Amino acid sequence: MPHFRTHILRAVHGWDAWNVTEDADLGLRLARAGYDVGDLPSNTIEEAPARYKAWLNQRTRWMKGFLQTSLTHGRTPLVTFRELGPLASLCAIALIPGTVASALAYPFLMLPAVVSLWPSRIEAGSDFWTNLPMGAAITVLVSGFVAMLLPAYIGCRRRGWHDLVPFVPLLPAYFLLVSFAAWRGVIELILAPDRWNKTEHGLSRTSRSGALTPHPPR
Repeated sequence: MPHFRTHILRAVHGWDAWNVTEDADLGLRLARAGYDVGDLPSNTIEEAPARYKAWLNQRTRWMKGFLQTSLTHGRTPLVTFRELGPLASLCAIALIPGTVASALAYPFLMLPAVVSLWPSRIEAGSDFWTNLPMGAAITVLVSGFVAMLLPAYIGCRRRGWHDLVPFVPLLPAYFLLVSFAAWRGVIELILAPDRWNKTEHGLSRTSRSGALTPHPPR
């Protein structure tokens, strides 16, 4: 749940009312104006979609909003770069358009890599230098899988969600669905840029546990 100082929010003229991922737009507005965004060490109990259709609509909205944010703040790239600075510009590119680009490319890069690097298809070379390209490719692939799976595993353990740990290895397949949402977002940006896919709430485990139920007045 974001919190703002009202005068700062007014100073950056709020956010783009037509952007379906308004927090991305507002975050860049604040950064370009020289403000920093921090986080509070607390639990938001934000509810994730409990059904596939709701999840797909939410991710489609996010991807479309990231594209809208990229196009809006990319109209004057030199001005944006000067206001953000080199490091923040790199972070913004990686986080916002980079998220969409990686999701769009994921199946076209990951699936051929897995097929070509399948153990039974790998042939050992005669010396170190012959094996170096294949060894580097395997290292990158394995490191990518570890970087994908380890944070999710640690998060489940820290939260005590041990029943979700067996699903962590399915994340590579999950990101195929994210890629589908990204392509859907691109199509929707062209055909229905103003469509706002609302997320249905009240169905997740946080709701069933009563964590989101207000306490009766005493």
